[in-house]
Amino acid sequence: MSVLLLQGPLGPFFDHLARAFMQADLPVHKIHFNGGDESYYYQNNALSFMGSPEQWPAFLAQFMRDHNVQLVMAYGDCRFYHHEAKRICINSGVQYTALEEGYLRPNYITLEVGGVNGHSPIKHNGVEAYNPVHTVHDEVVMPGNMRKRIRYVIKYYVSRVIKKIKFDKYLHHRSYSSAMDALLWIRAYWRKQLYKLVEPSAESVVKKGNFFLVPLQVHNDAQIAFHSQYDSIEHFIQEVMLSFSLNNTTERLVIKHHPMDRGHVNYQSYIQQLAKDLGIASRVDYIHDQHLPTLLKACKGVVTINSTTALQAFYHEAPVKVMGSAFFNMPGLTDQKALAEFWQNPQKPDTEFSDRFRGYLLDHGQINGSFYCQFRFTCDNIVDYMFAHGMLDLKPTNNI
Repeated sequence: MSVLLLQGPLGPFFDHLARAFMQADLPVHKIHFNGGDESYYYQNNALSFMGSPEQWPAFLAQFMRDHNVQLVMAYGDCRFYHHEAKRICINSGVQYTALEEGYLRPNYITLEVGGVNGHSPIKHNGVEAYNPVHTVHDEVVMPGNMRKRIRYVIKYYVSRVIKKIKFDKYLHHRSYSSAMDALLWIRAYWRKQLYKLVEPSAESVVKKGNFFLVPLQVHNDAQIAFHSQYDSIEHFIQEVMLSFSLNNTTERLVIKHHPMDRGHVNYQSYIQQLAKDLGIASRVDYIHDQHLPTLLKACKGVVTINSTTALQAFYHEAPVKVMGSAFFNMPGLTDQKALAEFWQNPQKPDTEFSDRFRGYLLDHGQINGSFYCQFRFTCDNIVDYMFAHGMLDLKPTNNI
């Protein structure tokens, strides 16, 4: 009876998590898929998968039989290897648990059985039973970690390049080469410094007048591909700007770039040209790193595909219009009207219900911690949570 770790967040987090499991007397195994995975894991309980994607399902099923695996953990559930693992787990009665960035950021990570975000098993029929929680007073605040994340990215992708021959059949979930991705993260850092100098502060944006906020998601976000009708961020931007131009003649539209996508794409020219063509160039701003809570407190409403920024918007009582599929898109939280009507009369979330939903989330897979710092604190919290919720009650099976 053992735990199997697949790919984790960039950095040594899964190494620390494995140690936490072992300290709890739980057998752990790890499968590596590329040199980057190997570079951050220091235990002797790992095996490298060097086969083709077509060979992965049979390899995994055999591995799970040989090691009596009863729980599989992975970062996300949409990568090819994780998606196939989830399918095998479902068919064989093995628990599949996904980790993801926290729904309640920045001081939480998410852990859910079966999947996260659009695949979340969260149900809403128990929300009313929870006490309203607006502010958590005993949570540990996670420090900023952007520089550390950039270092992790560079080491990960350099290691991938060095061991590319060993893992020549590896299928990555992104289209960039290792070297290019590392360079893009370096560019992200320098762009961040540039935007500090040339872009207005959040306070300056607010002072310009009433506005709607459009927080963008990363261009290759699996939540867009799997849980929306959009084939690109540009597609979403076009729909929102066209609707805004036809249905709003007084407010401004502030489009905010996703901070994790800063080095990869830039929509400046696209937005400028589209705004000019639609006759709203004077009412559209495109910004990057301004303080999000300041913007959320002041905006007239938020339009998103399915970003968990919406959960922060609820906290600040900002109206939210969801354009894709999201577990939080429900009456009492998001505006259920069409986008054309939203511009005219945005509906704020029900404050009490929103706070009950926050209390509900805190009891459903939100772990105080971070993937990039405070490792021991976070991993101990994960193990404690899993024991408390019966997720580590591993029993033998012959179903695989």
